[in-house]
Amino acid sequence: MITKVVEELDLHQILKLCIPKFNSYPYYLSLAFSLYFLYRDKSRFWRITNLYMVIVVLTQIIARYSAKMYHTNIVTYNVFIIFEISYITYAFYILLNHYIRIKNWLIGIYVGTMIIYATYTYLYGLNVYNAFTISLASVIFVVYSLMYFYLLLKDENYIDLSNHPTFWWVGGTLIFYFGSTLANFFDDIAQHVYFGKYSVRTIIYITLIFFLYAFWAYSFVCRARQRKLSH
Repeated sequence: MITKVVEELDLHQILKLCIPKFNSYPYYLSLAFSLYFLYRDKSRFWRITNLYMVIVVLTQIIARYSAKMYHTNIVTYNVFIIFEISYITYAFYILLNHYIRIKNWLIGIYVGTMIIYATYTYLYGLNVYNAFTISLASVIFVVYSLMYFYLLLKDENYIDLSNHPTFWWVGGTLIFYFGSTLANFFDDIAQHVYFGKYSVRTIIYITLIFFLYAFWAYSFVCRARQRKLSH
């Protein structure tokens, strides 16, 4: 398979696929921030975050290749859903477990979500975007985010939120998934209304992506500061 891809694409085409377009800048910039600020981090969560950001960018490259060669990239994004749900769930397991014992609930909800994903894929195949699963996961992640902020507010220890890495990580996650959930309710309208060459739906999701990865990038900076102060 890899040999076939290499034969179909020359070096110039491969380089073009790796060069980000405007709507891909947040992914690449966030990856650059994570690699620079987290590469020495010994925390498993932040090391996994680094790996996840690499997967995010690779997904964008593969999706561009698939769109160019096969005129669809739905399969790529359907596979990415597994990584997305797994990483975000793991993150909230780490963050929420700091305050309450919720391991069994998180595992149960995660397994249930994966069963729904597998069922949807079995019924409709990978060539149909698994919107139902990602919509359900978005609602779940909003609930997790609100739980985190509630527990953070109840924390009696002094926390400088302006430099608290997980505060900014969860903040970006909440904005993205809450915005996505609201956008899903108006999806039929939003995708048929255009500003210039972009639909309202596209503009909304690009904006949400910018917020998500900007907040995450800042959380990486905060984590580096936190690590430096702890030494």
